[in-house]
Amino acid sequence: MKILHRYLLREIIPPFLFGVGIFTFIFFLQKLFDLSELIITKHVEMWSAIQIFLLCLPSTLPMTLPMATFTGVLIGLTRLKGDHEFTAIFASGIRFTSFFWLLIGVGLLMSLLTIGINESLIPWANQRFWQVYSDVLKASTSVPIKAGNFIKAKDMDLYICKMQGKRLEGIYFYQREQAVFARKGEMIKKPSRIIFNLKDGTIHQVDKKDASRYHLLQFDTHTIVVDFGENNTMKIKKRIQDMTTLDLRQEISKYKQSSMDILPLLIELHKKLALPFACISLVLVGIPLGMSLRQKGKSMALGMSIIFVFAYYLLLMLAQIFCEKRVFFPGLGMWLPNIIIAGIGICLYVRRRL
Repeated sequence: MKILHRYLLREIIPPFLFGVGIFTFIFFLQKLFDLSELIITKHVEMWSAIQIFLLCLPSTLPMTLPMATFTGVLIGLTRLKGDHEFTAIFASGIRFTSFFWLLIGVGLLMSLLTIGINESLIPWANQRFWQVYSDVLKASTSVPIKAGNFIKAKDMDLYICKMQGKRLEGIYFYQREQAVFARKGEMIKKPSRIIFNLKDGTIHQVDKKDASRYHLLQFDTHTIVVDFGENNTMKIKKRIQDMTTLDLRQEISKYKQSSMDILPLLIELHKKLALPFACISLVLVGIPLGMSLRQKGKSMALGMSIIFVFAYYLLLMLAQIFCEKRVFFPGLGMWLPNIIIAGIGICLYVRRRL
């Protein structure tokens, strides 16, 4: 039995590695455009650009590893079934149950690996990335403001959810005694400062003399000027996508105390928890599909794997949109793609067994 298990794993590993390569490239395309912009428009040295490129790679792995696991399982099983090797194995009296639990074990192993990458490799790569990126920015005259980044300017933390040119959505300012939230606004860059014209927001302030007193002000328009000095001494902090679950829980606790909207942090926290277990959900679908495909060859299996992994990715994006619109609570919404895919896989497997 051990020989058959090793044989099955040898069939899974090559398409798994192929899936890691192809899906990493697909998810890295946008970052490749950003790197080209750094080299062409900001005249960044080639070595710095290569370092940034390599340090960005780990952030794609939590998405690509579940997809590559599904691809490996589906193509491996399809090849064995297409060559009638499973027919010979089952004719000798060996049941498929042992192979089923082996593949579930593979999915669990990849889930644990993804968790490890989320909690250790990505934070380390993120820290090194910002060290290199900050050195690049110091040599540039541009202001390093990007959506999805926590930015430190003197005693103020800044976070922007979405940015389209000068137009902003979901702007957060946080200081010791005051927090400002605006639904939308506009950013105007000056040589040594940035002017934020905010609209439709609230100011949360704690009384300096009496900490038990709390003030809430609503505004239609509000202006905040961020002065970062002549040497661009604005510090970029971790993006929420690159935080560990512990970092996210600490940020949630801090923002709760200031009564600010913690929804983006909750979405990212539950996404970071749910995504690794997509490996098991996709394996549950890959097993009955791999045993059901009648066409011999890798082309059909590869096509099916691409369809299913992007269906999962689409479900994940829709779940995130519904959570952002408060249709679902993040604790449920970000786990729905896993639940749906796993449910489909279990139904297909039970139906085949019957």
